Amino acid sequence: METKEQPLRGLIPTICVAIASLTYIFVGEIILSIKPDMLAVYALFFVWTAFMFSLCDRWPFHKVRQPYAGFILLTITIVSGMLHPMIMSLFKWNSEYYWSMIANLFLGIGITMAFDNKLVEGFKQPKSIVFNGIFWYIFAIVLTLSVGMVPAIWFAWFIYLFFWLEKWPVQDVSQPRKGILLFLMLGLFSFLLYGLFGLFGTHFFNPDAGLCFVLFVWWLVVTSWQLETWPFKNTPQPRKGLSGLIITVLLTFLSYYIIVFLLRMNLLTARAYSWIFVSWLYSWDIVLGKWPA
Repeated sequence: METKEQPLRGLIPTICVAIASLTYIFVGEIILSIKPDMLAVYALFFVWTAFMFSLCDRWPFHKVRQPYAGFILLTITIVSGMLHPMIMSLFKWNSEYYWSMIANLFLGIGITMAFDNKLVEGFKQPKSIVFNGIFWYIFAIVLTLSVGMVPAIWFAWFIYLFFWLEKWPVQDVSQPRKGILLFLMLGLFSFLLYGLFGLFGTHFFNPDAGLCFVLFVWWLVVTSWQLETWPFKNTPQPRKGLSGLIITVLLTFLSYYIIVFLLRMNLLTARAYSWIFVSWLYSWDIVLGKWPA
């Protein structure tokens, strides 16, 4: 099988992601003595920067060929991940604000994607990314100061609706109705997930549910981004989306069982490590694509 075909096309970069994540953890925790929770904060801020590059088509390095462009952008994102908490500390925003800012920044970019990035339609770079950035940061700061953290429970369903369900059944609806309907669907699914946690006697903010959530995100991204919904790529909706949901839920429970009951890892540490793996998975796919496959 050629590496340009699935599943090798997705498995090879996923292996690279695992190696990069473990290296990041080793350097950060063993060599630099940074705690896992803070390593996860840095990682989530740097994947946020990667998302910014995704919405500006990797400008200003879009004409540089891979993997050089990808490694340049990856370096910038890692540095950005470290700078975000440092800059926040200058404004007297300590660690209690980190997760709120991360969650709210991603909500801002989720709104942008749900409405097909209409805010900067027709703008060329760098004007496009500047106006987007102003919106994202002001939105996140105001939300953090006024509300606090908007729980990221919606984020898994965002990935599912956009990349497994492919915005079905509203994919052909015009804006702004499509964006509004997508967020109504996100809200419905989020309440369902919240209710499921309650049935199992836990809560989104508890370590066990938090680990389940991030593992769910990991498998959603692996199956929809890296594996490109293989082997259901040509299956019509909604069967394709339902198949993806079943697979990701089963893989989530399996990996949770291995981590908690076989490896007996601390739940908080496992959750932090998992966010690091998710951050590298996103970042690798955004800036490097399927390289080296």
